[in-house]
Amino acid sequence: MFRRTFSKRSSGQALVEFALAATLIFTLLAAAVDLGLIFFTMQALRTAAQEGATFGSYPRIYTNNSGAITSVDLDYTQIVNRVRASAGDPSTGFVDLYDLNNNGNNDESDSGVLSYSNSNAFIYIENLRFANGNLSNTPTTCPTTTPHQGMRNAGQFCYVRVTVSYNYRFFFPLAPVFSDTIRLRATHMMQIRSTFIG
Repeated sequence: MFRRTFSKRSSGQALVEFALAATLIFTLLAAAVDLGLIFFTMQALRTAAQEGATFGSYPRIYTNNSGAITSVDLDYTQIVNRVRASAGDPSTGFVDLYDLNNNGNNDESDSGVLSYSNSNAFIYIENLRFANGNLSNTPTTCPTTTPHQGMRNAGQFCYVRVTVSYNYRFFFPLAPVFSDTIRLRATHMMQIRSTFIG
């Protein structure tokens, strides 16, 4: 009959193989967990950007003290508030939209985070106009104060684009050489829905 004998060498080899295989398996597991969390984070960012763009697609009419219309423009502050509150107040889920830079502080206390006109801000809002409504053209800023043009012409060829960014911190940082955070970004653009002409 056949008898199997185990030597110290084969048990040592099995231990080394297990160590290598376990390292690979745990690395793949960590990557799968982080990829899943990144997926759900991106869903929350897309929803927030869509909420902001949908709200921003209805511009606000600004008047002076005598009631005369001075401009038709986006309500930037309310768009930012809408984006931040899209996940609830306080924010629930995978993304804390009140702490987009993920430093543990409310973004209102961090300078530059909510600076919506800065392209590096975590909530960036653009008021765009595409010539003749052709989205392949390079956009310009949609006029807001000129009578019968742009926003004051029912928002003709004007769009609002909202970009929401978030510093995602890896649940399992893979190597100390790489950063433990990655900046995720979602954008949504909608045509202005206005009936105001004047």
